[in-house]
Amino acid sequence: MSKRSSARLAKLKSNLVNRNTDAIQDVPESDASDGYADSEQEEQKPPPRKRQRTAKPAKPVVRQKQVRGKQGRLAGLVNMPVDIFTEVTSHLLPGDIISLARSNKFFRNLLMDRSAIHIWHGAMKNVEGLPPCPEGMSEPHYLSLLFSKTCSMCGATARVNMDSFLLVRLCGPCRNKHLMPLSAVPPALIPLIQFGESIAPSKRRCRLYVLREDFKVLLADYEEKKQSNDNSALEVWTKERLEIVNEQQNQGSVLLQFLETMQWDREQELIDMKAARRSEIKRRLLAIGWTEEDMEFGWWSSRAREWIELVLQPKPVTNRIWANLQLKLIPLLETNREERLAMECENRKRDRRSRLSELFLEIKKNNSPDLVLKATNPITRLSSMIPTITFAHREPFPDFPHTLDWPLVQNLYETDSSVTEMETKFEENRNEIENLVTEWKDRIQAHFVNLLRDGCNNQVELLRPAIVTCNDDFDSPTNISDDLKIILRADSFFYQTWSSDLPKRSLSYGTILYIEGLNGSHSGYVPALPRPAPSLDNVYWYAEAHEAARHLLADMGKPDATYLEMKSVGNVFACGRCHEDHHRNWDEMVQHYVDQKQLHAEIQEGKGLSNAGITYNDVHSPTLLTNQPMIMDYATKALENGPEPGLGYLQVCKLCEKIPAVGEVLASEPVILKHLLNVHGITEPEVDEHYGPKPFTVGSFGMDGYDSDDSYSDYYFGGGCSCPFHQMFGDDGYGYGDDDSDDDDW
Repeated sequence: MSKRSSARLAKLKSNLVNRNTDAIQDVPESDASDGYADSEQEEQKPPPRKRQRTAKPAKPVVRQKQVRGKQGRLAGLVNMPVDIFTEVTSHLLPGDIISLARSNKFFRNLLMDRSAIHIWHGAMKNVEGLPPCPEGMSEPHYLSLLFSKTCSMCGATARVNMDSFLLVRLCGPCRNKHLMPLSAVPPALIPLIQFGESIAPSKRRCRLYVLREDFKVLLADYEEKKQSNDNSALEVWTKERLEIVNEQQNQGSVLLQFLETMQWDREQELIDMKAARRSEIKRRLLAIGWTEEDMEFGWWSSRAREWIELVLQPKPVTNRIWANLQLKLIPLLETNREERLAMECENRKRDRRSRLSELFLEIKKNNSPDLVLKATNPITRLSSMIPTITFAHREPFPDFPHTLDWPLVQNLYETDSSVTEMETKFEENRNEIENLVTEWKDRIQAHFVNLLRDGCNNQVELLRPAIVTCNDDFDSPTNISDDLKIILRADSFFYQTWSSDLPKRSLSYGTILYIEGLNGSHSGYVPALPRPAPSLDNVYWYAEAHEAARHLLADMGKPDATYLEMKSVGNVFACGRCHEDHHRNWDEMVQHYVDQKQLHAEIQEGKGLSNAGITYNDVHSPTLLTNQPMIMDYATKALENGPEPGLGYLQVCKLCEKIPAVGEVLASEPVILKHLLNVHGITEPEVDEHYGPKPFTVGSFGMDGYDSDDSYSDYYFGGGCSCPFHQMFGDDGYGYGDDDSDDDDW
């Protein structure tokens, strides 16, 4: 600093001190040591004698607090030599100089004087990369714009960032007052005025703004040049404005880069301060006995947000702060420890369940593997191409909830231990667990065998085991019991009663195992709650289905076939006795014959047939139409019936319409004639008396509630082609290799 500047600053400082001495008379002349001595003397005085209260004491007089003046608090700075004061300020940042200038009038007058410019320059040098002060702006104004959050217009608090191009920082009211959108500027003046982009929040519709005062000045200058009718002067002025805007643009870009760098440095500083605070808090917590795991607030913690708010702050931890902070952190740590231990316990429990399921599946694989069998193809049409079909039988096996019904397994699962410890105990009790599995399986199978034997004993029928062939040997396997062969028969049917209103449906052994979840899937989605083995009290022997299936098997020449081979071919069967041409699987085919037998019995009980002179033969009886097969493949029947006629050529049986239980019988004319002959005994049917064309209605086309958007949905999205060969060989056709899980039925 030059001697001339120091002399001027010293003179100014002396004048300010003399000027403010008279104004500051509220500070006592005694210094701190005198006050301290007086206080000691007061402490040595004996306490006053207590007096008995005789009346209500008067309201105590509040002593006015003695307010110290500036010279009392800042006496050191005010009386500091100029060289020392200048040296102190040379180490301060611009924000500190601004705060000092705003602290009182003395420092404001001192630092805002032109002779103190070197102090501002020294503070600017302490900021790395700070661009120089723009032309036409003072250093205090420039630094205040950068480092203080005050509005450039009104001085109010403004939390938004400054605009590096317009060189202003505006609060909300001032933005509305002093800004205007760039779109409101005439196009000819847009290149001549500086605009800003980051001065207003991004939620606004317009993003580019100019200062309203700058626009007024520019517009006035432009109008003045325009009215002078001097094109050369206007051109020179325009060129100067373009140069000014270009310079402001370049200067704003440099300043914007500095602001972004400063913002990034500030964010990094905050991150470092938070990390230092977190490390200090952890160090203090570790010192009093807490562990690293206790301070891990993961997804399981319900108080993670409170922990983060207290720990991740850009404030250092002092002893005074720690005394208050510790009282708030301890409850969070205690709760987090409890929740973490509960989470770890639940994870160990989930791991034990997973490993237990694996161990039981190993037992299933070793002791109860899928029984792979094979048989001749029941479809004659395809026996030359595919003479042998392969299928599998899954024995019953307890699912995980079933195993939890055993105290031994439940203890392994519920006891809080590691997977290794649990597996060790499992191996120690493996023989007992395998015996429990065997007893469970045998009880399930014995229940069905008893139902079957009791049902057949009531019918005085000789029960024969099914003919079972292994996949690698055509000799009957010796490891398959006769009881299993009996319940695997294709005529062994049961039914379940969930409600008295629901009709009986024929169910095979494997189908019921699948419905009841007795195949031991050990899925992780099944609730891990103890579940006793099903009583199966709602399962009954289906004698009517057994009788119908026995006749169908005899008609096919396969009296001792298994239901596995009959169901493995899929929905390819059709009735060989009636007009219906639906494709069905084995269970549905058997149920069709049961339903038709019950329908015939119901019709015969009524008196309307004899009075009307209508005959209704039971064409599904094995004793009638013995020259026709009872069951055939769907493709063969479709070929016999010929191409499917259009809806306008379908014929309806007039006699069946008179029987309420039968309803409408609709088919092509050849099929209707065959129906009249076999069912009603009409050898010479008459049109409109015995049969007739189906009256045309919109409902005939299945267009009730028709929606044009769904016109092709059946074909392209699951229905497919309805021709017999696609129905037989397509998705609903053969399914060789299927097991008895009955996924197609349920």
